[in-house]
Amino acid sequence: MVNLLEQFVLQHVQVSLLKAKLVHLSRETEAGHQEAKVELNLTPRLLNADSGDSLPAYQVSARLSCHGGSKDEPGAKFVAQVAFEVIYQQISGNPVDVSEFTANHASLTRQLYPLLQQELRMLLVRLGLEQVHLPFDLAAKVDSPESGTVQVSGALH
Repeated sequence: MVNLLEQFVLQHVQVSLLKAKLVHLSRETEAGHQEAKVELNLTPRLLNADSGDSLPAYQVSARLSCHGGSKDEPGAKFVAQVAFEVIYQQISGNPVDVSEFTANHASLTRQLYPLLQQELRMLLVRLGLEQVHLPFDLAAKVDSPESGTVQVSGALH
């Protein structure tokens, strides 16, 4: 797997989505332990192709979602989602084509996840969900690089 962070710089970040839905949390739920599903999705696309002297740039849509619920009760207790539109500019090496970038874009998660995690953390605090603990970092190796989804474990304590 190619580490794109060795050839690309993060040139621009823009928040494109802040979404939250909160359904009543009972005191028992707040006091107990509840699993939360956290997903990170990256969707890359070519922004501009190699044109002579310039190297390509890619836009990546990055979305972090957190869904909480209870096994005993149907329906979600909360849903929170943040998304960024980011631009990566290649600064070194031979031009990376769209197929190579797409096959290796999971290597960007170590840089994008902390930005998304911080924004999602602030959204959860606004909802009164300070008890939701998100990991601060991801594993150094991301499994299944061709998949756009990275599973991240989280919990409601």
